[in-house]
Amino acid sequence: MGLIEEIVSEGFSCAAFNFRGCGDSGGNIDMKGWFTDLSAVANKIYNTPGIDPASIHCIGFSAGGTIAAKVASFDEHIQSLLLMAAPCNLSDILPDDPDMLKEHFSQIGIIRDIDFPDDMNRWYKDFLDLTPETYLPLISPRKVGIIHGDRDETVPPRHAEQLFESALHPKKLIVLEGATHQLRKDPRTCGIIKDWLKEVR
Repeated sequence: MGLIEEIVSEGFSCAAFNFRGCGDSGGNIDMKGWFTDLSAVANKIYNTPGIDPASIHCIGFSAGGTIAAKVASFDEHIQSLLLMAAPCNLSDILPDDPDMLKEHFSQIGIIRDIDFPDDMNRWYKDFLDLTPETYLPLISPRKVGIIHGDRDETVPPRHAEQLFESALHPKKLIVLEGATHQLRKDPRTCGIIKDWLKEVR
């Protein structure tokens, strides 16, 4: 049983999606576009019949967590935020050269159009401007959880510590011993998410 199916089996409704440029979604990776994507999904959930509008919670993995922190700081419909292996800022883990970043993203298939982006400096700056540690204080008194692996080589564990320091109460930090960046594949993740949802609902 997959992660989503496990969560739904506990009686929760769940919406999962790929940001533009990822998975089966079209387009190219773009942080302003990702903000639009998640905002649209949150709005759709809020307006879906049968969904309790007072019990909408957001779980964001990796760079998706940086976007989730920003969206949650603006959208009070989101009642809690759980960040999984999320960076506290992207400038610390991205190459200094935007052309190198584009080349990397093109190689792994999340930039699909050769003429994208039309403004390289603006596109790159949108990554650098994403600093969840500035958004987390705005989420209080809604609860923030931060989950990170102590062997994460993509986003160093100190990012989790910085996020935790920046968040106001109520907040929780869990560092998973032996876990790498791919927390979706860690067998402990599903239980952590289910326990979180039971705690905040």
